[in-house]
Amino acid sequence: MAITPMAIDKKILGDSAWNYGAFALMAGTGIVLNFFIAGYFGIETLGVFNQIYAVYVVSAQLAVFGLHDSAQKYIAEFSGNVEQRQSIALSAVLLALIFGTIAALVIFLSSPGIGRIAGSRAVGAGAALIAPGLAFFAVNKVLLGILNGERRMKAFALAQMARVLAILAFCGLVAVMGWPGYVLGGGFSVAEIIIFIPVLLAARPWAGPPQHDLRAWFQRHLSFGYRAIANGFLAESYIRVDVIMLGIFVSDHQVGLYSFAALFIEGLYQVPVVIRTVINPMLVGLISTKMRHDLVRFSRKVMAASVAIFAIVAVSVVVVFPHLAPFFPAGLIDGSYPVLVTVALGLAIYAAFIPVDFSLLQGGMPGRQSLLMCGNIVFNIVLNAILIPIMGIQGAAFATAISFAFSALTLNIAVHYWLNIKGGFLFFGLGRKQ
Repeated sequence: MAITPMAIDKKILGDSAWNYGAFALMAGTGIVLNFFIAGYFGIETLGVFNQIYAVYVVSAQLAVFGLHDSAQKYIAEFSGNVEQRQSIALSAVLLALIFGTIAALVIFLSSPGIGRIAGSRAVGAGAALIAPGLAFFAVNKVLLGILNGERRMKAFALAQMARVLAILAFCGLVAVMGWPGYVLGGGFSVAEIIIFIPVLLAARPWAGPPQHDLRAWFQRHLSFGYRAIANGFLAESYIRVDVIMLGIFVSDHQVGLYSFAALFIEGLYQVPVVIRTVINPMLVGLISTKMRHDLVRFSRKVMAASVAIFAIVAVSVVVVFPHLAPFFPAGLIDGSYPVLVTVALGLAIYAAFIPVDFSLLQGGMPGRQSLLMCGNIVFNIVLNAILIPIMGIQGAAFATAISFAFSALTLNIAVHYWLNIKGGFLFFGLGRKQ
């Protein structure tokens, strides 16, 4: 039965509701977690924890090797082909297990060196604890990609909720047991292990008629993955470049101040990311039909909704933030507030484009998507390297804000040239007949 536009709208609204519910829980849990670490363990431990988190996020993208993007894209593309489902899903999961295990071993063996680079033994010790989680993360990420490609967003959202609750519970255990602060990093491994079986049973990669073309799909996933890995790596680490570089240039205390504001920035960033996750499978179909007017019309509608939702949430956060001062150590709120305001202004521009910033990937151009993100992150790194030594944490804030605005510009240019949407999402159809 054909899906009507009204049915599609209802599906988007329902999926968005579930995933904004998951986002609200994730954001709330993240706030509670950072508040708890800052108040119970101290700002220095907060800085250590966020550096461990940054290492985890970056290494996790290497572990999954872009295979989650390949699984999501091809599951959506072949949604009407039941015969291909098992081959696409099972081959991606098996490859993720291999790459995830390799990444886990590399990070574990490299953990002392990570500590030396960060200038903190605690960061190195925490990095060793995240290693087991990388193998499970890679597989879980592919399984979630399968659910996303099939638009089973309720199960997708429930898995995200379970993950953050597991991390929070583990951090509470660390406090109760009196373990050192760096052990908090082990929560990432524990969470991935806990959600593995439920996500595996939900995605059921073995489902479908038995196939004998796994080798062909191994090659196809690897081809897509190695071209997409830079995008996945950079997209996930993009808003953490500042924290990583601050770990090189400033003290754990200063990183703690910045990372407290970065917690809220990451939450704001996730507002449009939720929309992107929901609509990615739809972009696959819209781009493949080459109906540019339909694609642009849909994209602009989504972009407008993203900006409206982001503005409401961002203004609320900026207004409430200063009133948190009485509940935290002296100087934490005052020291991090300028960072929050600065980065939020730059993110407000990029918020319109985040829902569609994987358009090249969904159009089957992972290499060009990665090239686009490489340009954005190099720009971000260079600005951070220039401004942090001069201005400290506020320099990182300015660099990140400017980079967000720059990313909006480069995406529009990329869409103009590579998706043949003249004028990009912003100017398509303006001033002339298409």
